[in-house]
Amino acid sequence: MAQQSILKLIGQMECIDVLTNGIDGDDVIGSDYWIGNISLPYYLSLAMPYVKNLFPVTKGKIVASEGYFDVVATNIPKKIGVNWGASKGNLHYIKSVHPEQIAELVGDDCYSFNPESDGNFNPLPNDGWKTDWNITAQHMKACKGIVTVDTGTAHLAGALGIKTIVLLPKEEFVCWRWKNGRWYDSVVALRPEEYDQIPDLIRRM
Repeated sequence: MAQQSILKLIGQMECIDVLTNGIDGDDVIGSDYWIGNISLPYYLSLAMPYVKNLFPVTKGKIVASEGYFDVVATNIPKKIGVNWGASKGNLHYIKSVHPEQIAELVGDDCYSFNPESDGNFNPLPNDGWKTDWNITAQHMKACKGIVTVDTGTAHLAGALGIKTIVLLPKEEFVCWRWKNGRWYDSVVALRPEEYDQIPDLIRRM
């Protein structure tokens, strides 16, 4: 897998001793330099072209991937899944979009992956998916693709290798993880001025 390739490559660099998110372990204290795992997308953006090519991203189409883990899809009819609400926090209202805006871009014959509201979209089965990521993943795997704001839905879909469009906020509020790196080869992230590409990308799913 691409992730294994990049970790092997980084591990061969003599200047990097440890890849970890823990800062108190003996391996970190005894190392000359360490990189937190969550910082890898940023360092990949600084890497040489052949390293970047391990993480293909294209807006010409949305490619699926094997993903990092797999689940068995449920038998719901194949539709697009949507989530317009970011997780509650300081940037909730900035990262979220109005459900009517998603309906204008994607249509309303979609599944709602918003745990708080279905809006005018189709509800998923009432089987506990709102509190169980594994059930959520099973429903996602059955979808044609996912359109979501920057929230856990985006990362779960990317980890599953599902064709996904992430709706980013204005540039000054874009999380550095999306700004400086590409996490998943099945995900295309769009700025607000690029949202008009969504209907065409949906057709290519």
